Amino acid sequence: MVLLKFKCTPDRRKAVVNVSTSTSSPTLSLSAAEESSRTFQIVITLSIGETSQPGRAITICTYGSVFNPSSQDGGLDTLALGTIGEVHSSADVRKRISLGNLKPHLAHGADAKSPDLKQREWLRFITIPTEGHVQIAHNMPIDRIFKYEDRLSKSDLQPGETYRFNLNPGYVGTSWWCWGDLDTDLKDKKLSAWQEGINIDKAEKPDEETIANENWILGGNPAELVFEEITGYAEFRIVE
Repeated sequence: MVLLKFKCTPDRRKAVVNVSTSTSSPTLSLSAAEESSRTFQIVITLSIGETSQPGRAITICTYGSVFNPSSQDGGLDTLALGTIGEVHSSADVRKRISLGNLKPHLAHGADAKSPDLKQREWLRFITIPTEGHVQIAHNMPIDRIFKYEDRLSKSDLQPGETYRFNLNPGYVGTSWWCWGDLDTDLKDKKLSAWQEGINIDKAEKPDEETIANENWILGGNPAELVFEEITGYAEFRIVE
């Protein structure tokens, strides 16, 4: 799903998250053994660029975004959902490779409406630390590159060519976030489906007593957490 985006004036921003994109290697070999090629990845790096609360980490829900970890069992991966723009040759605009633009219907279990987002097993969260960064890596071996491409194949790649790609802006962001670190101050907290600014689930806001007694954390306004891409296109070169 494409994330809902709302404009936020600079004075309302709670924090700015810097987003950079790269590959695990500057080259992709056509003749490398299959297992070797499987180490090739798209790597997305998140770090806090600006913040209204220095010293505090930020935790985001990755569902529906390019930051969501891909399935490791060979099933549908995050790249197949249109989260990455077409991979295209920098020298020949006709060479454009689609990594997928599927819009599947995802069924969820009985926990789909739990007021505690941690109980929704299909949701994933990551923490962006106060210093340093966090990375999300998507596997992109040669056979995966052409999985959903019906115009080009591996034989169309030529040594020396450079290919470029960027993130689809519609999948850069989050639908829920809060201050704190999953492994420390949020470890024993409940993450409320209610959030400031937008209440997609029409969740009920816990009262102050319930928040204190039951360790609830409310979600911040998604519009006030701004994601800025700082690299533009990422690229890699084809080698023999």
